[in-house]
Amino acid sequence: MIGRKASGGFALPTPLVGPYKWVLSNAGRLDAKQRSLPNFVVAGTQRGGTTSLFIYLLHHDLVFGPRRAKGVHYFDRDFHRSTDWYRAHFPRRSTLAKLEAEHGAMPAVGEGAPYYVFNPVIPQRIYDVMPNCKVIVLLREPLDRAVSHHNHETQRGFETMDMIEAFEREQERLAGEVERMRDDASYVSLPHIHHAYLSRGQYAEQLQRYFTLFGRDQVLVLDSSALKADPAATVAKTFEFLGLPPKHDMEFPIYNARQRDPVSPELRARFGSVFAESNEQLRTMVPNTLSWLEDSKIETGDDSSPETTSQLRSA
Repeated sequence: MIGRKASGGFALPTPLVGPYKWVLSNAGRLDAKQRSLPNFVVAGTQRGGTTSLFIYLLHHDLVFGPRRAKGVHYFDRDFHRSTDWYRAHFPRRSTLAKLEAEHGAMPAVGEGAPYYVFNPVIPQRIYDVMPNCKVIVLLREPLDRAVSHHNHETQRGFETMDMIEAFEREQERLAGEVERMRDDASYVSLPHIHHAYLSRGQYAEQLQRYFTLFGRDQVLVLDSSALKADPAATVAKTFEFLGLPPKHDMEFPIYNARQRDPVSPELRARFGSVFAESNEQLRTMVPNTLSWLEDSKIETGDDSSPETTSQLRSA
């Protein structure tokens, strides 16, 4: 449970669990119109450290998240619901106004959902509801991310193919899914969520959607390696982006960590070049931001065909 302060959970007697969950889910609907929409989202990427970053942000006195979890999933799973349903998850505007008067800074209200950066229909949805929203994107070296993603889905029971087969058959499994999402706002694509291992690493196209809609000043791109190596500096940069005063004496435990499986040279040679064009675009789009673009040790290889690279860019 990731609550207001992300300070951990507590045990309830079994008979009270159901009523407690109902109250959390429904209480905000009674005065939804008096509640605030988010002014920031942590939009991605999956297996990139978004849970850790979001919890770190919640330790600031002026940062608020949803009552129950880091993500409401309104823009991917529940967009058929009303905006008031979405508002119901967040604090009252009167509470935020009191805090602003007390601290001299506007509180930050947000949620996090790492699928938001990848799903191509979501940026427009967010913009239509919250055009002044700030967007935070945390990116991880794409092949490392793909390996971690495959392990994650395998452990959760959503994947039965081995890694090589899953990577090679990815486009077959994703065929037609984006079109179905664009045609039907209520459609939730399980293959697009669970099996887009390499496609999710085509970051340039994903970022460009947000840059086009929100402008670069409203989008902060962070490196997940930097968050791991120096979380204090990365979090401080994020607080500054959100217009918040600094927060000192923080601790930075890692959440949702899994044992890291290094990418073998053979895997790098086979699939690394899939990301070459996107990575070159990123060098220009977000210069001096992503560590793997400056790391000459990473070999992209040349075994992926141009057709494969083009197909992945279109996902």
